[in-house]
Amino acid sequence: MSITEQIMDFATKQQAPFRRRDLLRSIDTSKVSEASVMVLLNRLVSSGRMVHTGYGLYALPKEQKAAFMYIPYKSDKDLAGKIKVKFPFVDFCVWRPAALTPFMQHVPAVGIILVDVERVAMESVFHFLQGLEMEMPVLLHPSTQECERYITSDDIVIIRPLVKESPVIDVDGYTVPRLEKMLVDAIADKELLFFQGAELYTIFENAFERNIVSTSRLLRYASRRNRKEKVKQILKTIGI
Repeated sequence: MSITEQIMDFATKQQAPFRRRDLLRSIDTSKVSEASVMVLLNRLVSSGRMVHTGYGLYALPKEQKAAFMYIPYKSDKDLAGKIKVKFPFVDFCVWRPAALTPFMQHVPAVGIILVDVERVAMESVFHFLQGLEMEMPVLLHPSTQECERYITSDDIVIIRPLVKESPVIDVDGYTVPRLEKMLVDAIADKELLFFQGAELYTIFENAFERNIVSTSRLLRYASRRNRKEKVKQILKTIGI
């Protein structure tokens, strides 16, 4: 997570204007100076993403949308930690599509844990997870028919290819998806059919209404997934 993202995340979590010294305490200044943090904070004020409310006091503008932050489950952190130890040089992302359900009108029972991993390591990670003898089944890049047959409300782990340059972010040492990745995956993936159809428009509309969404990042990733025109059509429909 960049320093700017750390500042915005800290500000989003505050219920009132925060003091500059409290912000500085929350950021690891061993890698960046306090002066650099203040430069970035002042840039956020200049750009309108933050307001200066008093001496040493800052806050988000009242109309500021919240920055979306995926919070991984403890069990998923444990799973990711085991993969990281076994495959320290492999890029991967562990996440649950259930994180999108707050944006939905009709909420399905979703028990999927996705392990998006570099294609070259997919089979190795699959066999490794099978060897852990977990209480839930593990599927390797299932077909549409397999998804329809095996995906239920019960927990299931699905190993899938991680698309190059996917929008992901590091949170507390764990790689998690950005909102833009989740939105495009909801359109593109056979494992996420329960998000598709008319519900997609509700998800996108609520996501844009409640959270900061980078349209450029969204469209770049959609282009890599061959879903750019579909995303543009949804954005046009919801008035973005």
